[in-house]
Amino acid sequence: LEPMDLFRVQVASDPQISPDGKRIVYTRQSADVSSDRRVSNLWIVNFDGSEHRPLTTGTYGDSSPRWSPDGTRLAFISDRDGKSQLYVRWMDSGQTAKLTDLENPPAGISWSPDGKQIVFTSLVSAASPKIATLPAAPEGAKWADAPKVYEDLIYRFNGPGYLKPGYSQIFVISSDGGAPRQLTTGKFPHAPGVGDFGGSYAVWAPDGKSLIVAMN
Repeated sequence: LEPMDLFRVQVASDPQISPDGKRIVYTRQSADVSSDRRVSNLWIVNFDGSEHRPLTTGTYGDSSPRWSPDGTRLAFISDRDGKSQLYVRWMDSGQTAKLTDLENPPAGISWSPDGKQIVFTSLVSAASPKIATLPAAPEGAKWADAPKVYEDLIYRFNGPGYLKPGYSQIFVISSDGGAPRQLTTGKFPHAPGVGDFGGSYAVWAPDGKSLIVAMN
């Protein structure tokens, strides 16, 4: 193996079987040599291995494919517009719609049993802690950036870098689009995240009337 071989390695992950059991969608990860960044696209293959082809293309981060209960749509997360957002693709036409415009990326997406809602988690930013009130810079002056204060034991992580202050919260959104609705509050993580210990993403009860989640 040579160092440049890392750009030739491709990895399959997160396979999702369609409700009728005939197709599988998965995330195919690789590295782009021109931008020196990891990219991922969604691929689909029949259960017998035939008709293996890409659903999405480009140097983006497409991930977390999830079939709708009736198998007609596919929800996924993508940063193709610059920031990771929630998208839905109609499998018959290939048309794709962006459902969210979030400040922070969504995660843990799951369809309700009736296919009308999608639950996800996302970081809700909080104000950084302060240890002192600093004077304002005079007009036209160029001062150094203000110091950053961290209170958490894990305040940076390989990849994301320095972590944003805030806590993951649970949201639901109509699968047809609209404003997401925040279901949880509280100064603790409501889903597993970078530097968080324990917890799980929300799952729907079979009747679709409630969500079950484990949190620390």
